[in-house]
Amino acid sequence: MWPLLFLLGRCPATGKEGGSCLSRKLADPDPGQSTVKGCTCTSQCSASITDAFDCDWCYTAGSCGHFGLEGHWDYCVYPSDPAYDAQTAEQKMDALWQQVVADPQFGSYPSVTGIVDESIQTSFDDWTDDLPAGRKKYIHSVGAICKFKLDITASSPYTGLFEAGAKAGLIRMGSAADLSNGGLTPGLGFKFLRSGVHSGDFVALHSLDLGQSWNFFKYNLSNHIAPPAGFTAILAKKFNQASQCAPQVGLSDMAKWSQDGTPHQDVNFPFKLFLVPSAAVQLPETPKVLDELMGLMEAFPIGTTLFTMYACGEPAGSAEMKPTDGGLAKACARPLKLGDIVTTSKCTPSAFGDAKLFIRHQRVEEDWKLKPDWLNQYDAKAACGSSTASPDGAPATCAAKHGGPIMSPPPPEPPMPGTDTSHQPSWHWMKGWGWSWSSDLGWHWSWHLGGWY
Repeated sequence: MWPLLFLLGRCPATGKEGGSCLSRKLADPDPGQSTVKGCTCTSQCSASITDAFDCDWCYTAGSCGHFGLEGHWDYCVYPSDPAYDAQTAEQKMDALWQQVVADPQFGSYPSVTGIVDESIQTSFDDWTDDLPAGRKKYIHSVGAICKFKLDITASSPYTGLFEAGAKAGLIRMGSAADLSNGGLTPGLGFKFLRSGVHSGDFVALHSLDLGQSWNFFKYNLSNHIAPPAGFTAILAKKFNQASQCAPQVGLSDMAKWSQDGTPHQDVNFPFKLFLVPSAAVQLPETPKVLDELMGLMEAFPIGTTLFTMYACGEPAGSAEMKPTDGGLAKACARPLKLGDIVTTSKCTPSAFGDAKLFIRHQRVEEDWKLKPDWLNQYDAKAACGSSTASPDGAPATCAAKHGGPIMSPPPPEPPMPGTDTSHQPSWHWMKGWGWSWSSDLGWHWSWHLGGWY
């Protein structure tokens, strides 16, 4: 249906008549923003109601992409930047950190319902360290960022960022939802910059339950959480546009390259990570406002142990229905202490962190493809809250859906008919391309589905 809305002069962002697209046309994209067909974007990328807000699109330069009465358009892609990626991990860390500390003002929480209007696919398929122009953080909107070190044990059998030795990264800590819910919803984002290749990222939560505790560090966290219920289950359904398993994100990409850029062919990674908060960062259970929460995190001295990171080597059977509950012995099968996450900077709120720093999610199906036996060790359908759970069952990416041939342009326009705006055309049957009259557009060349006009 969506191509027809374009051809009928409707804005794909709203389904309304074409003039409603004006604000998008006036919003500049990121420099070099491109599309699945190699077009150059002339507007910001965002999603549309016409495909249930599944894939981002933009207006394009010239006649590149798909034809529409409002202008040519195409679906956006977010590949990594080869020039940026070619830098060392240290160079990229320095550049990002300068942006993090440039402005310590923190943002605010917009209405979480706004996430419905965004493409969740972008959360998985943006290979850069920045959010696209115009995109908002409707969850995890505010956070404090710290640099940290992680000295992984010499006994680690894993590869890439999980191999033995010293690692450095960024951690962003904040409540997934605003503080009006009687407590916090603690969430973490991790970014490990790597030399010559894109960063290795993952996110972690205790659960999606609102108002868990006022102590941000009270509970264990993981990249796997329990299937949500109630309102948050509706939110999780949005993530099903990109993955069968909204409560879990993958780790295998982190194991494919070391921090120095060394690639690994025989990739080895844990089933999940289990993060245990340290005694040094426990906070009072008293209600807090954002200023106070950010201030408490800013007060941590350099050298503070935030969490101990464990690798869980395999699924823990039925315990995976509540992957962060019950402590290490119950929730983490074949546990291995990888090391402590220790700050190497002060933690700081950040305007850049809240508005632009991007932590990519990885589809857990990519882990299942490499470790298919895991699906025999726990009820993945139940743990994911999904009717399906298979290595090849993830929804197609936007690039895969829309990377086909460019839609054919309309036939050459016939001579313009008379433009007497007082003319009331007679009813006639029309199907295909032809001239139509409407009070707001006047005479216009458009596609007719077949009917009386």
